[in-house]
Amino acid sequence: MKLALRFLVVAFAVLAVSAVNAADTPKKAPAKDAPAKKETPKKAAAGDTMPFYGKVVAITTRTLTIVRSDAADAPEVKFAVNASTEYVNGDKPSSIDAVKPGAWVGGAAKKAAEGNDVIVKLNVGVKQKAKGKAPAKGKGKTEPAKKKSE
Repeated sequence: MKLALRFLVVAFAVLAVSAVNAADTPKKAPAKDAPAKKETPKKAAAGDTMPFYGKVVAITTRTLTIVRSDAADAPEVKFAVNASTEYVNGDKPSSIDAVKPGAWVGGAAKKAAEGNDVIVKLNVGVKQKAKGKAPAKGKGKTEPAKKKSE
């Protein structure tokens, strides 16, 4: 019995000393060499598609250059086209020959790891977006109703 009591007292003393010692030591900062985990949204990942819309400036068998507005200072954006690029006019098939400078186009492009984004689908039957919004019903100018004279 005395032996068991001594054992418990010694075990308690060892645990108490190690607990006090652990409380005194400062916490370690995360290692600076370990890269921090960065979460990127799926939309920004290479391989996903994104929509585009613009006016054709130039078209070759390898590239399509567009501007996103009619403004004189609008920047040009270049996309790569390849054999797998699908050309459509609305819901009907089309070809690269239907793409003319000055025409408005839209579609989907795939983000490339290097170089220009690659066009997956190009719609040549796109109309230019309206420059201003039409007034909502009842919100625009209306003429007052004429009263009937009797």
